[in-house]
Amino acid sequence: MSNVAVSRREKQLLTHYPEPVTALAMSGWGEASKNRRQSTIHSYTLQNYHSLPQDTKTLRTVQEMTSPKAMKNVIVLSVAFMFIFTAFVSLQSLQSTLHPGGVGVASLSCIYGTTVLSCLLAPWLINKLSTKWTMVISFVLFSGYFTANFYPTHWILLPCAVSLGLLAGPLWSAQATYLTTLALTYSQHMNIQEPDGIINKYMGIFCGFYRSSQIWGNLISTLVLSHNSSHAAAVTLLADDNQNFSHCGARDCPSSWSSEWPADTDEPRDGAFNNGYVSYDVIIPDSTRYLLLSIYLGCGIMGIVILVALLDRGNVGDKDVDPASNLTSCELALSTLKMFKDSKCLLLIPLVLFVGLEQGFMFGDFTKSYVNCTLGVHNIGPILICFGAVSAVSSIAIGYIAEHIKRFLFITAGATFNIGLLIVLWLWRPQPIDIPNFYVIAGCLGLCDAIWHTQTYTLFGVLFPHKQEGAFSSYRMFHATGCAIAFGYNYVLCVETKVYILSGVLALALALYSVIEMKVQLQSQYIGDIVAL
Repeated sequence: MSNVAVSRREKQLLTHYPEPVTALAMSGWGEASKNRRQSTIHSYTLQNYHSLPQDTKTLRTVQEMTSPKAMKNVIVLSVAFMFIFTAFVSLQSLQSTLHPGGVGVASLSCIYGTTVLSCLLAPWLINKLSTKWTMVISFVLFSGYFTANFYPTHWILLPCAVSLGLLAGPLWSAQATYLTTLALTYSQHMNIQEPDGIINKYMGIFCGFYRSSQIWGNLISTLVLSHNSSHAAAVTLLADDNQNFSHCGARDCPSSWSSEWPADTDEPRDGAFNNGYVSYDVIIPDSTRYLLLSIYLGCGIMGIVILVALLDRGNVGDKDVDPASNLTSCELALSTLKMFKDSKCLLLIPLVLFVGLEQGFMFGDFTKSYVNCTLGVHNIGPILICFGAVSAVSSIAIGYIAEHIKRFLFITAGATFNIGLLIVLWLWRPQPIDIPNFYVIAGCLGLCDAIWHTQTYTLFGVLFPHKQEGAFSSYRMFHATGCAIAFGYNYVLCVETKVYILSGVLALALALYSVIEMKVQLQSQYIGDIVAL
C-alpha cells in the first residue's frame, strides 16, 4: 500500500482513538496486533493501553507494584469493607425491629434516596480527597450512623442517614476506581497486555469478602437475639392444621395481605396479617439492643483503622484525577452526567438496573413472599447466611476462573442460569416441607449475584479506563436506582409481575450487551488492520 494510503489511515486513527494507542500502532506493534485481530469478542485490550498516565510518579509506582504489594492492598480494602458492611447489612435487616416507631425504616429510605444524588458529586469529591480518604470519611459516617441508632430520634438518626447517603455514591466509586487502577498498575508492571483478567481477579476477591458480610452480619444478629426470650418471629392465630399457603411465592399480592382477622381473637392489630400468621413488632430489651449496636460500632471502627493504617496511599489507584485534563470543579461534578453521552454506558444501563432489581427482589420479595410467608421470619437469617456464603465463595472463584474464560461466554452462561432460576421462582409454590429448596434457591441467587457483580464491575473498569470516577459513579447510580425501584414497588405489585419485569429487563440487557461486544470487536479489527500496515 502506498505511503499516501497509510497516511490517510493514520489520520483516521488519530481522529478516532487517543494518542497513546496511535503511538503504539505506529511503533512496530504489528505482529502482536495480527494475532489480536483474530481474538474473540472478549478482547478489550485496545481500550486499556492509554489507561495510566506516563508521568515520573506513575512510572515509579508501576515499577514498585509487585504481586505481594498489590495483593496486600486488595485484601486490606476487602477486609475493611467486610467489617463495615457486616454491621450495616445486619442493622438494615433489623431496623423495623430495633426501632418499631418507623424512624429506622425512614432512615434507610433517606440513605437510598440520597445515594442516587450523591453519585453526581463522586468525581469532584474523589478529585479533592483522593480515593483512600473518600473511603475513610465514608466509613466515619457509617460509624456515625451506627452511633446515632443508640438515640433513635428523628432529629439525630435522619440527618446522619442523609449524610451517609451523600457519601455512599462516592464511596463505591472510589472503591472501584482504586481496585481497577491497582489492577492496571500491576498489569503494566508485569507487562500483561490484557489486564481484564487481573481486574476480574481483584474484583472477585473484593466481592467475595464483601458478600461474606451477609454471613457474619446475620450470624451476629441470630446469636445475640437468640438469647432474647421475648424474641418471637410470628404468632400463630389460626389453630387449623391445614394452613393455606397458596398465596405464597409468585402468587403473593398486596390484596392477599388484607385478609380478615378472626372474629374471636383479642390480639392487637398492629401486625401484618398474612396466610394465618401475623408478624408483631418484637420488643427487644435495651441491654440486647445496646449489645448489638456496640458490636456494629466496633466493626465500623475496625474498618476505619484497617483502611487508615494498612491501605497504601501512594498507589496510582489512590491518585487525584489527572491534572493534565484541566477539568474545573463544575466539569468534574458533571462528569457522571456526561457518561450518558457515551453509547457504551447507555447500552449498559439495563444490565446494571437488572442487578439492582434482582438484589431488591432477593431482600424485599424472596425473604417476604417465599421464606417469611411459608417458614416464618425466624428462618430468614439462616437462609440469608446461605445466600451470602455462596455469593462470597462464588465471587472469589469467578475472579480466578474468569482469567481463562471469555467474558461473553461467562455472561451468557450466567444469564442462561438466571433465566432458569426466574422460571423456577415463577412456577414454584413453596410449602413448609420444602425447606431444602429454600436453601438451594438462595444459593442459586447467591451465585447469580456473584456473576453479575463481578462481571459488571469489570466491564465498567475495562470499557472506561481513564474515566473511572464518572463511570463507576454512573454504575452506582444505575444500581441504586434499580434497588430503589425494587423496594418502591414492593408493596404495590404482585410477585409474579415482578418476575416478569426481571425477565424483560434481563432480555433487554443481554441484547444491548451483545451490541457492545460487537462494537468493540469491530473497533479491535479496525485498529488491527491499520497496525498490520
